[in-house]
Amino acid sequence: MEKIYFADGEEICRYDGGAVTRQRSKFIENYKRNTLNVERAKNWKHSGEGARFRGDERPGEDGVSFQASINGIYPTEGDETVYSFNINGTSGIYKTVIGDEKSPETHIVSTSDGEFYGGCIDAKSNVLVCSLRRNCYNSDLVVFDVKTGEYKIVTDGDTLDEDPFVSPENRNEIYFTSRGAGRDRQGNFVRYSNSVICKLDLAALTVREVAADDKYNYMKPVFYGGKLYAIIAPSVQKRTNPLVEILLIPFRIVQAIANFLNFFVTAFTGKSLASGGSNPAKGREYDGRKEYIKGNLIDYDKELKRNASKKDKDYGFIPASWKLAEVGSGEIIASGVADYDITSDGIFIISNGRRVFAVKDGKKTKLCNAENCLTVACMHQSQTPDFSF
Repeated sequence: MEKIYFADGEEICRYDGGAVTRQRSKFIENYKRNTLNVERAKNWKHSGEGARFRGDERPGEDGVSFQASINGIYPTEGDETVYSFNINGTSGIYKTVIGDEKSPETHIVSTSDGEFYGGCIDAKSNVLVCSLRRNCYNSDLVVFDVKTGEYKIVTDGDTLDEDPFVSPENRNEIYFTSRGAGRDRQGNFVRYSNSVICKLDLAALTVREVAADDKYNYMKPVFYGGKLYAIIAPSVQKRTNPLVEILLIPFRIVQAIANFLNFFVTAFTGKSLASGGSNPAKGREYDGRKEYIKGNLIDYDKELKRNASKKDKDYGFIPASWKLAEVGSGEIIASGVADYDITSDGIFIISNGRRVFAVKDGKKTKLCNAENCLTVACMHQSQTPDFSF
């Protein structure tokens, strides 16, 4: 099997012959180190009698949190691997040599005005296509010349354009998913439309819708062997019975009043309204960790618990309703898929968030464990000579 690449939280990983090499982003590590050094240098302002007098004393040196992730990996023909990242509002694309801690990383582009993520690189031409999120609701496709760092935005509009994939038959044809941003009369965002698969022709500068369904969202299109594959997930949750909801209204009103009175009395007396009762907040189950994955809000803890109850011991935190399928026939390859790619010899590499698998002819083999794997990648090379760049 050829080398497989994946991201596990803040780590860039490579699977090769059964061995996994993990490496942290040098940029992210330097960013954290420099930020903490700046905070330590300012600590004197928040300590001592003067800080206590002003009321802005800090007990520790940090008070700094980091939100960082590797959100795109793009294997090249050589030793270098291109990756994209995001940390505290700064995003960039760098080249690194996995397994060589002494080798410096090469800067391609960085910005604090958007976020680069997802996508695919044509290893033969070193041209990368990825998404650039420009605000909370919209993202465009961007074509990069990795050697020069030059790039061109090739889509726009009030849409979320994601997961571009360069066709192996023609590198000027790019498959991607798109969903429109629905807004009210005041221009406020309401919700997204269903995610559809489109094909962009860079030479003709045209976009054509390839696959759409009112009941499903399409994610991560990959074209291989003349067939188009994608992760397909239900677009809406199961609706409740409206008659039952109406009948429950009086009971919910009474419950709300009782809970309010109970909370009020408990807050001021320390005792519950109910005799022998305890604080209603004690022992209550709160919402667990939630993450946006490919534009969908996933209840991490809930899905993890639900999947753990099944017979498969190698469970993840992706809903079983997320299915990798061949778009034309609907043939299901795997369920509970967070991300996937296809090797040059037709092996599906799949992540369910906690494990990475190889699937060939219906047989699934676990390759390795992970903590938060939302990106997997194989090397891709197109047959056509040049991009229309």
